[in-house]
Amino acid sequence: MSLQPDSVGIYLREISKYPMLTPEQEITYARQVQQMIILLQHKEALKLRLHREPALPEISADIGKSETEVSQILRLGRIAKEKMIAANLRLVVAIAKKYRWSHLEFLDLVQEGSIGLQKAAEKFDPNRGYKFSTCAYWWIRQEITKAIANKSTTIRTPSHMNDRLIKLKKVQREGARMLGRYPTIAEIAEFAELQPRQVRECLSAFRQPLSLDRPMGQEDEADFLEILPADSTSPEEYLDEGFLRQDLAKSLITLKPMQKQVLMLRFGLGSVDKLTTKQIAQKLNIKESKVRTVQNRAIEVLHRQQPQMREYLA
Repeated sequence: MSLQPDSVGIYLREISKYPMLTPEQEITYARQVQQMIILLQHKEALKLRLHREPALPEISADIGKSETEVSQILRLGRIAKEKMIAANLRLVVAIAKKYRWSHLEFLDLVQEGSIGLQKAAEKFDPNRGYKFSTCAYWWIRQEITKAIANKSTTIRTPSHMNDRLIKLKKVQREGARMLGRYPTIAEIAEFAELQPRQVRECLSAFRQPLSLDRPMGQEDEADFLEILPADSTSPEEYLDEGFLRQDLAKSLITLKPMQKQVLMLRFGLGSVDKLTTKQIAQKLNIKESKVRTVQNRAIEVLHRQQPQMREYLA
């Protein structure tokens, strides 16, 4: 992976000019940002009521503050947010360095991490007692790992598989240091407390696919696309469905019997075929509305237990 040393060096020199914030500054700026966010939320609500962009006098009248106060809150909030972001760009770089193994360029990782830093600045609550960097670390990492999952491979992989790959890469590096060589699949699985099959599945999911236009044979008689059988299911859908079945199967034991039965029929788990809501209602001799209610409640339970399954069950 090319790191574009000149661009990276220039960027690092630029962000090194911004001073770190004192704890007192951090709290002050965070409160100014929060005041701005609250005001913008009021503005958005007013916009929905008026069906148009509200003017400054309308905003000030709606929140009971003078136009000068409204303008000052917005100005101080923007300045405070910029200072919080600038002072923590080095944190973004430090976190991005941990993901150099990905197929994204280093500056792309930094850019994605900076998006997370902006979100952290907007959501940080200084009254909870922890430092801004603690909140920022989570948001920066969240955006970087999401970008790796969505952009570094041609076929999108679920976020929980991306988390597993990150864990496996770390285990692989530590194993190589300990053993003096690259560990085998079996050794990686043992260190990561996974089954070898799970390690192989994860690594396979992140392999870069070959082009379907790649010629076959020495004479370039045909390409891959011409010899592949037709399939109505896309590779992405097939991959997602496989992960869905694995995760659902592990989670069903936490559900009530009716919830478990409905999800097994709805998603075709085990040896049963995937059925529609109407077919399930006929099979269980209950109303379709009852099937939907049971299914929705079961999905809510799974959402709470395993948030990473949300993208499957949305």
